[in-house]
Amino acid sequence: MKVQTFNAKHGKIWRTFVTLLFISLIGGSFWAIDRYVPPQHLFWKPLDTNRPLGFASKQQLLALNLKPSQTCMDLVRDTAGFKTVVADPKRPKTGAGKDICGWDVARVVYGTEDVIFAPGESNMQCPLSVAVFLWQREVNTLSETHFGQPLAKIHHYGSYSCRRQRGNGSGQWSEHAFANAWDVAAFELADGSLIQILRDWDGDRKKANFLRDSRKAACGLFRVTLSPDYNEAHRDHFHLDMGPGGACR
Repeated sequence: MKVQTFNAKHGKIWRTFVTLLFISLIGGSFWAIDRYVPPQHLFWKPLDTNRPLGFASKQQLLALNLKPSQTCMDLVRDTAGFKTVVADPKRPKTGAGKDICGWDVARVVYGTEDVIFAPGESNMQCPLSVAVFLWQREVNTLSETHFGQPLAKIHHYGSYSCRRQRGNGSGQWSEHAFANAWDVAAFELADGSLIQILRDWDGDRKKANFLRDSRKAACGLFRVTLSPDYNEAHRDHFHLDMGPGGACR
């Protein structure tokens, strides 16, 4: 009986020791990761737009969607080179979407110090504007890679439109109704060259590859990215949004 009691007691001590050792190792590993791994790779860290993209950037963007609006507005304020101001609230006074469309908190986005929007600025929900800033930075890098020169302009069809979805027959309200989507038609390089989605998606190989790489970069940031591969309604633009859905087509 004494031997059994002794063995049971020491077995319990040993299990406790192993458990504490395991907890210490896990805790120590987490501390080391949290301290030394760049924050753009850690999903529990807040998004920092002044850092390069990382493994966790899309998750950090999603988390930004779930936080109070002021968190995003503060982030935009602290983003270097981002040309944007606070948008006035907008709610339609008439029409089918008068109780649905519009926004309370949004940004007027002009582009960046290096890349401007054409024909002009666009109203966007704040998290969408952050995704656009990060994507524009990636597309600028792709422009340097594919063409040896930077991006100068992004040509777009706008963001806000109080309407339902088109092309899929769902009848649901579009993310455009909330300024939570942006349609991009073309990219203009520093030398004035224009890469158009309608003309070049299946055209010149270099331009087509650039457009597909730009779509891939968008899929890594936006909740929904739709291109000419999705349907006929998107033959001439990328649809980018931060809505609740998920698609990369």
